[in-house]
Amino acid sequence: MKKKIILIFLTIIIILVCIGGYLIMQNHEKQEAKQQFLSEESPRIEKYLKYNYKNIDNVTFTNVSVTGMGNPYIEGYVNGDKDLYITASIYGKHFEENVGMPIEMYEWAKYPTDKSVSEIEKEETSHK
Repeated sequence: MKKKIILIFLTIIIILVCIGGYLIMQNHEKQEAKQQFLSEESPRIEKYLKYNYKNIDNVTFTNVSVTGMGNPYIEGYVNGDKDLYITASIYGKHFEENVGMPIEMYEWAKYPTDKSVSEIEKEETSHK
């Protein structure tokens, strides 16, 4: 009887360790995917902001998440000021032009209408 209880106890421990390991591995894979997504999209967001708005020296990215509708977005702030927060939504394969920001940043606009990243890149290649 004692051996049976020890065997059941060890089996439960082994199962819990396996489940814990699996969950840790899943979390690690999600973090890696977020980091890769951020490394691909952050240069596009920064290019968009610096091209379309004055006074932007640097952009700090703080979080990658997904809306309830399944659309990814990246959060951050500009010029080291957390009050100048941004939220860049990604629709389709890559970020193009959808950024939420404080109203004061809209006053920094260089143009009446923002250009998308694809338009900026097209303009850059035509100048070469």
